[in-house]
Amino acid sequence: MCEAFELTQLQYIILCALEEKGAIDQITLGGHTALDRNTVAVVVRKLEERGLVSRDRNPEDRRSMLVSLTEEGRRLRHAAEPAVAEVQEALLAPLAKEEQETLCRLLQTVADENNHLSRVPVRQAG
Repeated sequence: MCEAFELTQLQYIILCALEEKGAIDQITLGGHTALDRNTVAVVVRKLEERGLVSRDRNPEDRRSMLVSLTEEGRRLRHAAEPAVAEVQEALLAPLAKEEQETLCRLLQTVADENNHLSRVPVRQAG
């Protein structure tokens, strides 16, 4: 559904995380998205090539790069949001509303309780 926007799932996830968290370094971005540093670097580079994100040297740690969502990236993320919601609705359509809520709650519990087993666990904001 996001093909019209030329966005992959990982690109959309990165755009969402940057909109939610603001400018952050690539390692922290990986921690928020459960993506390893190599994957984050590749995805961010592709987004940067399209002008959807910018990377600047972190003034607090010159070894790292801060990634920021550009206005174009923000517009594209918002434009793609209805398509993403449509996919989610289509996937859950066979279930009644109450069943959808139960499934999502149970899946979140499974993800949360097994986060520590992940190769790249999601780091919760502290």
